[in-house]
Amino acid sequence: MANPQTILAAVRHASNADIPGLRQLLGWPDALKLELTLRILLTFLPEGTEPGLYVDYLRNLSDAQSNPEGYITPSFPEHPVRDITEDEARIRVRRLRLTPLLDPKAHYDQETDPLTLFLLHQAHKIDVETGSLDLVCQLLEPFFNHSEVLRTWMMSNLLPLLRLDYEYYPQSGTSHSLEDFERLDGSIAVQSLLSKAAQRNDQRDTREVGRDLRGLVGPWMYGETTRKRRKLSHGRRRQSLITVVRATEDELPAEEEMRSSDWSHVNEWLLNLGLRDFPRAVDAMTQWDGPCDVDYGDWGAGIQPADEDELRVQTRRYSQAGLAALYATNDSSLETIIGSHRVLLQIARLVKLDEPPDLKRSDAPIASGISWEYLDSLSPAHLFHNALLRSQNPLTSPTVPAVSLFNLVLASCYKLLNLGNLKTSRSVAELALFGTEADQVAELKKTLYTLKAEKMDEKLWASIRRQMLWLRNWEHQLNKQGEPRGVFSKIAKIDLEVELLRAMLEGGCYSLAEDIYCKQTNLPISKDTVERTVLNAALSAYDAASNGNRNRGGVRKASEIISTFRNYFPRSTPFTQTTALLSATHDMSFYSLTLQHGVPFQPVNIRAHKDPMSLIGKILGQNPRSYAHLDNLQEIGQNLVTAGLTDSVQDSSAASDAPRNPQQQALIARRRITRMAIEAALEEDDFDTAYSYVVNRLAADQPRPNTLDSLRDSATVQDDISWRAAYTAGRYPTSNAGNSTLRRLEQRMELLSQALLLAPPSALSEVLTVWQKCEQQVTTQIAKETEQEQKWDEKGDRKVPGGFAADASPIAQKVRDPIRSALVEEAPMGLFDMARGAAATLSKSAFPLSRSQKTASYPAKGSHDRPLSGISAGSSDEGSVGGAGGSGRVRKRDMVSSMVTGGLASGIGWVIGAPPVRQE
Repeated sequence: MANPQTILAAVRHASNADIPGLRQLLGWPDALKLELTLRILLTFLPEGTEPGLYVDYLRNLSDAQSNPEGYITPSFPEHPVRDITEDEARIRVRRLRLTPLLDPKAHYDQETDPLTLFLLHQAHKIDVETGSLDLVCQLLEPFFNHSEVLRTWMMSNLLPLLRLDYEYYPQSGTSHSLEDFERLDGSIAVQSLLSKAAQRNDQRDTREVGRDLRGLVGPWMYGETTRKRRKLSHGRRRQSLITVVRATEDELPAEEEMRSSDWSHVNEWLLNLGLRDFPRAVDAMTQWDGPCDVDYGDWGAGIQPADEDELRVQTRRYSQAGLAALYATNDSSLETIIGSHRVLLQIARLVKLDEPPDLKRSDAPIASGISWEYLDSLSPAHLFHNALLRSQNPLTSPTVPAVSLFNLVLASCYKLLNLGNLKTSRSVAELALFGTEADQVAELKKTLYTLKAEKMDEKLWASIRRQMLWLRNWEHQLNKQGEPRGVFSKIAKIDLEVELLRAMLEGGCYSLAEDIYCKQTNLPISKDTVERTVLNAALSAYDAASNGNRNRGGVRKASEIISTFRNYFPRSTPFTQTTALLSATHDMSFYSLTLQHGVPFQPVNIRAHKDPMSLIGKILGQNPRSYAHLDNLQEIGQNLVTAGLTDSVQDSSAASDAPRNPQQQALIARRRITRMAIEAALEEDDFDTAYSYVVNRLAADQPRPNTLDSLRDSATVQDDISWRAAYTAGRYPTSNAGNSTLRRLEQRMELLSQALLLAPPSALSEVLTVWQKCEQQVTTQIAKETEQEQKWDEKGDRKVPGGFAADASPIAQKVRDPIRSALVEEAPMGLFDMARGAAATLSKSAFPLSRSQKTASYPAKGSHDRPLSGISAGSSDEGSVGGAGGSGRVRKRDMVSSMVTGGLASGIGWVIGAPPVRQE
């Protein structure tokens, strides 16, 4: 037991920071023991005392404790305490409350030597009282090699804080106290050490993250063993309160997981950094070689290296974290792809694998080292964020297949980027490994859509095709047989070629498409497929056009496509139809046309319209005097028929739903357009043009009498257009007065007579009613003109012949209307007169009724060979009857009556008991 007076003397010297006085106490025979001296120093020595003042004293104490015989004791003349009796000193000593060497807040073993405990405890007191880590360092650094506990604590706690606050970020101030930092554990400590390096600051050095991992986290990991022991002891105390769950197959064994627990927090931090700031994560993983790359500074001399097996495990886990960060990033820029390749090179170097090839190689990397068994072992769950760092994840484990697969994924990202489609490595991996055919087709169309909008030459399109074929099958250059594997592997090769051909055509690269898909010996796709694709591309461009002119926009592109490939399909009906459609559209573009609600006409309206022929009627209605362009309009109609747009149209001219041949459709189209033109002319009060179209156009389309073709055509196609057009023109009310009134009436009767010849029996009564009214107007007009003529003659008869009166001047005779002179020769024939004569003319109708009929209904010779349009529209003098020389001449009224009678024979002949027209 030490002398109480000596203890009080030590307390006095410690309180006054009198280190020489303390040193004197070592010379007394009852000198203080080491632990008691350290407790006195710990309790009473001011924390602000310079450690350099008592470091040597502490070293002397340690030496005296370790080698008491070799220590030379100095001699001193006086006792340090004279004014206090021994009893009083003993009482005061009992009242002392000396601080224990073992800090109750610290986690150290009881077996630690007293000096180490004192130094650690004193370091905490200095930090709490002064906040100066510099003083702490002055205290502890001389004793760095005193014990393993002290060295470990200094490396894992003091060194990171010194570098963080004084070397790396001195402008940020003190970040943590020793006590707080020592309490930090796991991910919180890692985040605290790396938080400043991970801050977003463009002016900050990008090498800071790697430096901090090497200089802060690496030394902190030196105390991993101590922390594990602390965790284990803490776990034993709580083992009765928790349930131990067996590890699953996807998790590490308990021992390995415990060995890698602290480094796993670093790996998780790197993974999260890749999500937040991928460029910094790339810098960190390319500048730091993992757990084996630690900067201990000057304190690293003599540090024993960690276990090689453990370092190997931690390095693989770190490499796996790098692969996981590459899959987890949401960036898809070129810088991200280049940075990912840098990280992949680093990973391959750390795990001693072959270096992945460069991304910019034109032939692209080959999928070496990847087996089907490995690909079959992958699942979408391996891409989940919480599964990326599991050691059993085959997608991120740093193996040869995993590195090769990601290199292919990265190369696919690079090629897609060059094609204008930015994709992350995760999305490319999902598309290539787990995507469906629909997903891949959608991505392919998205990629090609961006390319079609750009103007590129043939060389670029050839390169695009090669890249697309590689993206479909990563091993296509090896000519391996079997199922392809790639980003577009679920798409059939023929479908991919079709999409490429369509993209080339829409991009205007016709020559390359012609060379690849038409001129080669071994064509990638069949000629039928090429034909369909070319036609679809042409019609797509056509449908997207806003103007029908073949020299502008989409119609121009469609025309160029058709003209480029037409020679390779000379007998193709779809090519002929498309060519006719383009011609019709081009001709229609010269007319103004607006659809309902003021919507301007577009070429696609022709293909979408249920009856495209009706658009010609809209042209006639919206363009004045466009009916005069009948030839052009009929050419448009013929092209629409050739284009096959009238096949499904149910026209009123058809007697049944039986299919019609192209000739019949063309005939119907000509009749429809002519009828539209007639109606348009009548709406613009142009009766003469309407009359001309009826007698010259519609009559010309009628079958020739007594021919097999005419009988066959009339049986197949019943004309419901011509008679309606003639009837419409015939009942048009003429407003002309004077000498042309009878002329107009005769023309109307001629048109009505043609309507009677062509109309079905059900419409005869309607036509005859109008014909009768017209005949009454003729009779009235003739009577009126006869009366006027008689008055004129009477006025002339009152003049005395030979008289020479003053007013006897030559009387100018009124010019007689030749039409009237022809009509006045005979009284007009009434409707019922015609009916009574119908029975007598049944056997010689104006229209041929049987093959055996040898006489025509026309009395004039040769009239069988000319159509109705051959009836003269000249003066009636040429057809008048009576007088000398009238033998054999036929009057026009007789011809008209004969035609009307012929029509009556099939309509009302049964009323008067006439025999059937067609009788064998």
